[in-house]
Amino acid sequence: MRATFAEINIEAIKRNLSAIRYLSGSAELMVLVKANAYGHGIVEMARILRQNDVKFLGCAFTEEAVALRESGDRGNILVLVPAHSSAAPDIVKHDLHIMISSLEFASVLNNEAVKQGKSAKVHLNIDTGMTRDGFSISELSDSAAQLSKLKNIEFVGVCSHFATSPTDLKYADEQLQKFNKSLELLEKTSFKFEYIHISNSGAIANIPDARFNLVRAGIALYGHAPSPETERNIKVEPIMTLRSEVVWSKKIKAGQSVGYDRLFIAKQDTRIVTVPIGYGDGFTKANQAKAEVLIRGQRFPIVGSICMDECMVDVGDTEIEIGEKVVLIGTQGSETISATEIADKINTISYEITTNLSMRVRRVYV
Repeated sequence: MRATFAEINIEAIKRNLSAIRYLSGSAELMVLVKANAYGHGIVEMARILRQNDVKFLGCAFTEEAVALRESGDRGNILVLVPAHSSAAPDIVKHDLHIMISSLEFASVLNNEAVKQGKSAKVHLNIDTGMTRDGFSISELSDSAAQLSKLKNIEFVGVCSHFATSPTDLKYADEQLQKFNKSLELLEKTSFKFEYIHISNSGAIANIPDARFNLVRAGIALYGHAPSPETERNIKVEPIMTLRSEVVWSKKIKAGQSVGYDRLFIAKQDTRIVTVPIGYGDGFTKANQAKAEVLIRGQRFPIVGSICMDECMVDVGDTEIEIGEKVVLIGTQGSETISATEIADKINTISYEITTNLSMRVRRVYV
């Protein structure tokens, strides 16, 4: 088996679930497993979450939800991104919930449900300030009567999405007020919703009034606070450790170069070791000259150009041998390299660090 793999800690998942549920109060919990469960493996993560009484999962696209159905998952699954009309047959066939942002797609979905002799489960998506998708309040007012005439649509939920819940609570409060106004408008119609939801991880931590009866946990479940401002409110721990091992070790002389384009030239005699992970695994070239690894519980810098399949590490005069264990994300000894630390160094977010891990990185659940 290849030396590089992502180890997923099941006990840490359980602890994170407990922390999120504590903050969520009586609200039902949805966990987002989109984008291969933020890089943690969608099918196995779904199985673990179902075993721990998570009744709702969230996917971005119909294809992700269908893959879960084909794996045997029979629980509630919500598709979040507006779907193309060609997805309607699968949405109805596989009994998926779907966020809708237009009357046009609702009509297509209703026609497909009529054709299959079923009902389609829909969550009305309200744009309160994300400006990404969803009905505006005025569009909702204009469309409500027509939506209510779609007899094979079951309106089980109404929802929105915060743009700044981890960082800008003033804007988030404006969104919440718009959402409440939408709910008041809908109360005057024939709609009766089982689920009302707007809270993402940031809002679960920061905005108690936004929890309603369903919350959507994403990055928090995987162990990362959505921003430094939320760390004090939501106590979670990373569930992934990215591991590998040394596959080559050699002393080099001062003046020798390492890797493509000779981006690293040794200023003194040193030892270079090679680790079998590269940008083909999602450990991107943005990490060049910035990333470190842990070997024997010590930090060592990655040097030279990160290759598609390998990267090189300068271990100085430490006698590191082939086969020694390497941690790229996680803890070894008393040292920790977090996805957040890596993200900060390359000016991105922890979400991208784990989600970027490609399918050729084995996921191991322990």
